[in-house]
Amino acid sequence: GELAYEGILEKIGKYNFSKFNDFDFINPSPLFYNKNLVFYDNNGKITLYDENQKILWKNNFYNKSEKKIKPRLNFAAKNNILIVTDDVAKYYAIDIDTGELLWTKTNIVPFNSNIKIKDNFFYVVDYKNILRCISIKDGSEIWNLKTEESLTRSSTRISTVIKNENIYFNNTIGDITAVNLKSGRLIWQLPTQSNNISKNAFQLSNSELVINENTIFFSNNKNEFYSIDTATGLINWKTKISSDLKPVVIGKLIITISEKGYLYIIDKKS
Repeated sequence: GELAYEGILEKIGKYNFSKFNDFDFINPSPLFYNKNLVFYDNNGKITLYDENQKILWKNNFYNKSEKKIKPRLNFAAKNNILIVTDDVAKYYAIDIDTGELLWTKTNIVPFNSNIKIKDNFFYVVDYKNILRCISIKDGSEIWNLKTEESLTRSSTRISTVIKNENIYFNNTIGDITAVNLKSGRLIWQLPTQSNNISKNAFQLSNSELVINENTIFFSNNKNEFYSIDTATGLINWKTKISSDLKPVVIGKLIITISEKGYLYIIDKKS
């Protein structure tokens, strides 16, 4: 995937890692720490590289049976602590400077979202559509909020975004939910699909959520592009665009590309 980079693109070398057969589906992303880069391979081994491609450390915290599953990892960092969640239901923290394991925990089901950090807590959603608030210090769960679970395992990846004191996320059946970060209290919830989608969640694919000013923008493969008010959960407008790509907001415009390859320029307000 693409990450923002302001500088000169100059090839200085390459590093080979074991192949991901499902690369397009999992969309793995590296994590940048100071001038170093963190990534993982097909067996769950995590490696820290410096800007000269020197390996500073590499560790694998999975047993033999877990390695066979080929775990897919998500990263987030707070100061010098690397938070890792995966699709084999583990989550753990690593000292990013040394590669030392600080703590490790196991969830009831695998995780299915990106990781968001606020203060001393991180937030993640699992395959049961449960949002969990977890302490960075020791991995203890502070609170959780359960939303409706799909009857089939969805292929869509859940997106979470934080704005002020709330976290917003879309679950596998298309509900958009706003939750208070500190208390875990439900602020509002907006269903975007019919009740039948819970039986066929594998057919639904959502884009990542984007917050601009006080508005959430996202789209799906059901020919729906939404603008939603972050305070009330009410729909500002909805238009017919089928896309599961993350939209980009530039000034007064939104830019996306449909499943059929059309470039769309959308007025943000209307």
